[in-house]
Amino acid sequence: MGGFLTRTDRWILGWWLVNLVVFLHVVLFETPLWLTYVYNGLLYGIGALISYRSKLVRNVFVLGTVAGVLELGVDHFLVAYTGTLVYPESLPMLLSSPLYMPLAWAIVTTHLGYVGIRLGQRYGRTAAAAGPALAAVLVIGFYEYGAFHAGIWEYVSAPLLMLGHVPLYIVVAEGIMFATLHEFVRFERPILAGIGFAGVITVSFVGTYALFAALGTVL
Repeated sequence: MGGFLTRTDRWILGWWLVNLVVFLHVVLFETPLWLTYVYNGLLYGIGALISYRSKLVRNVFVLGTVAGVLELGVDHFLVAYTGTLVYPESLPMLLSSPLYMPLAWAIVTTHLGYVGIRLGQRYGRTAAAAGPALAAVLVIGFYEYGAFHAGIWEYVSAPLLMLGHVPLYIVVAEGIMFATLHEFVRFERPILAGIGFAGVITVSFVGTYALFAALGTVL
């Protein structure tokens, strides 16, 4: 594969840097919340353009889009049943989530899925699983922290333990599900892979919440 970044690597890196810039703009400059819809639409459009040019990205982008839509059910569980996730009531919603949430999930899944692809090409399946899991804990944790300060969403009354403004069960669930992502990326049918990954997202969040809630009653 060589020691330098490929053209697709540079596209993905540039896409992620745009993501970082617009996220910091929202977090640091008290922008109106409607701008999050514009930014997520822009970022999703960049991903669609990259996926059009690269089949390697296209499959994981489709996977992420499908999983992002189905993840709305998990968000509804966290909002309506656990009461631990709270979104501003002023936002246009789809079920219990902001309307842009499927796009946001598609974006982060594509980023982490591509990291797994490249690690798998260089170092094998163990690295392809561990890399996205570790990145999810660090990068998504950073997004979760920033989202709280920007008023995009917050967590309350989480079981067992909070890591700053993020429940431990959220961090653990995200690490678990993204550790499995590369196995779904390897599927030849990205729509079915997206459905499968959405199932893992559901089991990870619901199962981790139930486990931590049970532990919280005895510790």
